[in-house]
Amino acid sequence: MQWSKAFRQPQTYLLLVGTGLGYALLLTMVGPRPLAWAGGGAIATTMVASWLGGWRRSAPPELGSDLLDRDTFMQHLDLLTQGLPSRQQRPWRQTVTWALESQAFAHQIYQRDPLLQADLLEALHTVVDLARQVAEGLAVIEQVQTPTYRQLAQQRLTASSDRLQVTHAQLQQLQDQVTLASLDPETGRGSLLPQGLQTLIAANRDILESNLGK
Repeated sequence: MQWSKAFRQPQTYLLLVGTGLGYALLLTMVGPRPLAWAGGGAIATTMVASWLGGWRRSAPPELGSDLLDRDTFMQHLDLLTQGLPSRQQRPWRQTVTWALESQAFAHQIYQRDPLLQADLLEALHTVVDLARQVAEGLAVIEQVQTPTYRQLAQQRLTASSDRLQVTHAQLQQLQDQVTLASLDPETGRGSLLPQGLQTLIAANRDILESNLGK
């Protein structure tokens, strides 16, 4: 928890100023009475502590950007899982499986070829975005009753889910390619792998942008 962020909020300063003025007014009114001063100070401290505690509970979680780190990647997926209808948990579990295995493939590629870090991170960001569209689609289908809009939501959901499955298979193939290349450098890993990642990223972006237009 970074308390400095709480003190960037205008409400925090309004609370501090208001509490300070109230405490100063109390001191002026009661005069030299240590017991009243102590009581007023305790009340002021409690008010500020309550505000900071409430802000901490309501503040959105801070998510890291290093999706090659498994814990960070799982935090992104866990956030998407929150609020999903219970009836949609089963299809969502398959989405999570594809996403987590895709992350594992990307991490293994990175361990063998760290120079691909930027492309792998971009690919994993598209994986998270595809998973987000799946989660949104599952939630919308539970709410939309009109057949036309329900069909549109299903099309969007299917496109994202299918593309995530394809991404999973492609990253697995690329991981196998890297493994074989480490055994035989003559396979041309350096020229083929970046191109494969860029093709994967471009295809994912196309689906993501197409779904946003639906």
